[in-house]
Amino acid sequence: MDNEEKSKNEDVLAPEQPVTSTEPVATVSRATLNYVIIGITMFALGLLVGVVGYDRVAQANRAENRDLANQVADRVLDALGSAGVADTQPQLDPGQIYQIDDGGNPAIGPDQAVVTIIEFGDFRCSFCKRFQDETIAPLLERYEGRVRFVWRDYPILGQGSFEASIAGECADDQGQFWNFHDLVFADQANLTRDGFIAKATQLDLDVAQFTTCYDNQQHRDEILADYQAGEALGVTGTPTFFINGRPLIGAQPLDAFVNVIESELSGS
Repeated sequence: MDNEEKSKNEDVLAPEQPVTSTEPVATVSRATLNYVIIGITMFALGLLVGVVGYDRVAQANRAENRDLANQVADRVLDALGSAGVADTQPQLDPGQIYQIDDGGNPAIGPDQAVVTIIEFGDFRCSFCKRFQDETIAPLLERYEGRVRFVWRDYPILGQGSFEASIAGECADDQGQFWNFHDLVFADQANLTRDGFIAKATQLDLDVAQFTTCYDNQQHRDEILADYQAGEALGVTGTPTFFINGRPLIGAQPLDAFVNVIESELSGS
């Protein structure tokens, strides 16, 4: 059961500590992440809004503005990383069935599927990539037509995570979220504006539309809504899954998903 939990800094995770005797997980506080998400969003938004109405200037200075936004976000992350706020967020109860919806997010599988799996994921999370590489394809193939799989953004590992979520939502506007999702995980080290635009080009998206969506952070409110929904449920790390409301935490092997799904399909 591997999962990546909330990071104090974009580039350096907190020391890994065992959830059980053999399973590593990185830890950080709920309060710290609240400030990180809000700080990144507000600073970046403020810098962008400062040039609204001056299109030519905005175009000429877009790269400079984004660099400045990233620098400010880094300073926020660094400051919060040394704050030492205690983590008070409760853990998910594996025996509880949680009330959760898809939040209008991208999904694979029929709406009427008996089983719905919702992943709270982060494009920068190595354990999310493990699930992507090893589990999701055989899982969906095995239960084709009976399982609906939903992605909800939970960008907890810094600025790159947040911007990858923005880019994914922009790709979803053009019906290409899942293909974009797969390309990002295949190139996880390149969570950059140029990298996202290259993937949009590779998928034959309207690159101008995609770039405008990305630069203006048009879906930031949706991403924050996903984060807040996960936080309210008690999600502390990625990936975290809910299978018909039953929590399953970490990059679990296929059999762990099969056991829960079979129980749901049998009505037990």
